Amino acid sequence: MSSAERICCGGLVVVATLALPNVAFAHAGKSAPVATNFHTQLGGVHPPTGAIEAAKAVDGDRGLWLRVAPTAVVLIPGAVGEPLLRFDPRGVFVNLRSVTAQSDRIDRFDLRPDPSPRAAPNWHRVTSGHAYLWHEHRLHALEPLARGDRVTVLGRWSVPLVIDGRRHVLVGSLVYRPPGPLWPWVVLAGALAAAQLGALAVSADAGRRAAVASALAATLLIWVVRIGRELYGRPDVGWAAELDIAFTSLVGVALLTGLLHRDEDVRLFTAFLLGFGCLYEAWSMLPVLTHAVALTVLPTRIAQAAVAATAGLGAGMLVVTVRRHLDARTQAAA
Repeated sequence: MSSAERICCGGLVVVATLALPNVAFAHAGKSAPVATNFHTQLGGVHPPTGAIEAAKAVDGDRGLWLRVAPTAVVLIPGAVGEPLLRFDPRGVFVNLRSVTAQSDRIDRFDLRPDPSPRAAPNWHRVTSGHAYLWHEHRLHALEPLARGDRVTVLGRWSVPLVIDGRRHVLVGSLVYRPPGPLWPWVVLAGALAAAQLGALAVSADAGRRAAVASALAATLLIWVVRIGRELYGRPDVGWAAELDIAFTSLVGVALLTGLLHRDEDVRLFTAFLLGFGCLYEAWSMLPVLTHAVALTVLPTRIAQAAVAATAGLGAGMLVVTVRRHLDARTQAAA
């Protein structure tokens, strides 16, 4: 395998690693979670109003997204009653003096919170549109009540709204879903890694073929896991997610090209590097295995199986390809 080919293969995996999803939690200054044990059920606005066109809980119970009628003026008070957000015909504004804006980590570098709820608001426009997503702590305030191994409705929550000068409230409930056992996924990962080691025990050629076949399967699994995560709307699928999907697909094609190369050294080196990529992807998605609900368009059980399989295939690929490299060095020294 030439140095140029090694550099090319290494570059492909580096690019793939850099392209791994890191979906920003909109306006909250942190990465979005990949799994949860909680589900928010929205009960609607009381008294009913057409000013709130749509509402959605995001990432289980982490955030709240509202779309407001363009002609309405909607004020959302914070935790101590201070003005937090304002929707009006000009867009959406955050109060830079809100202590809730700081505690909920709304991503503004120029927040100047004032402990007095009566402090004059300092409004800053965050979008000229009429929809906004923010981290809303009132949705998950009941999380400490979660316990046991059964699905449980923990209680009701409410977010006050002042719509065109009239008081309303958005209400809902928080549901706890206990995680399932971890051992089936550990067994699956171990079995896939052991299968490659078993092939290696039969013969070096069988081990190399198993590693390349595992790399091909792992490439498909990573593609499915990543696409499923990007298509999980927060609250919808934006252009950034579409761009990441396209880039992921291009990287996948490039990796498949390396794994199907006529030179065995190129195939095995690609499998070796992809093994690290598999373990990184499995580590970043580990909460999918330890929580009840995967935040992806894939059914949770399928997402869990894919993550566990990615870990097992990656570990097996690394062992087999490293062993092959050590054997080659031993033969060269002899």
